[in-house]
Amino acid sequence: MKKRTRKRIIVLAVAVVGAFLFFWLITHAGTFLIKQTPPGVKTDAAVILMGSIVDRVLEAADVYNSGLTEQIVIVNNIQYGSEALEPYGVTIPNFATLSVDALVQLGVPQQDIIHLPGRCASTRDEADSIAAWLMYNPDIKRLAIISSSAHTRRAMMIFQDSFDDHEVSVQLVSIPSRYSEFDGEQWWRDRESAKQVFMEWVKIISFVTVERW
Repeated sequence: MKKRTRKRIIVLAVAVVGAFLFFWLITHAGTFLIKQTPPGVKTDAAVILMGSIVDRVLEAADVYNSGLTEQIVIVNNIQYGSEALEPYGVTIPNFATLSVDALVQLGVPQQDIIHLPGRCASTRDEADSIAAWLMYNPDIKRLAIISSSAHTRRAMMIFQDSFDDHEVSVQLVSIPSRYSEFDGEQWWRDRESAKQVFMEWVKIISFVTVERW
């Protein structure tokens, strides 16, 4: 009888701890994705990562107009399917082109926007392109990474890994856009936030277990 009671107590204790751990993971799954460097840090340049345009461009313009960075860098990205329109003389602006145009309209001087050539299709492509650019720009000592809030944790992991591979020694600063609609604290109540949490965790796990090796 005593052994059964002891087993029940152990099972109950494990269940309680498991439930607590599960609850903690669920409630922190969204906020963990947001990598925030203390605000007000000045950088030599700021990179806008491709993806959603409005929230990232608005944040980048604020950072520049506040005097927290001297220049904004964007790497050219692939516009899938656009080559099918070329024979007809039709061109579709990609993320980089649209972002440059928006930044200029938001008060960022054209000469302070660096549009790097390339055909990036992922955050890793962007990180590698930026790492290559930094090798020819040793005056850049501190670099800001601007992205949608839910993307910042993974972006910083990828950039740091890329910089280590390229032996680039630059301090990284993470700036999640304040204009993102992602709700990290109660993500399960919002369908779009829930999608982002699921996708980002899948990609983080993939990066940690497969991609980085």
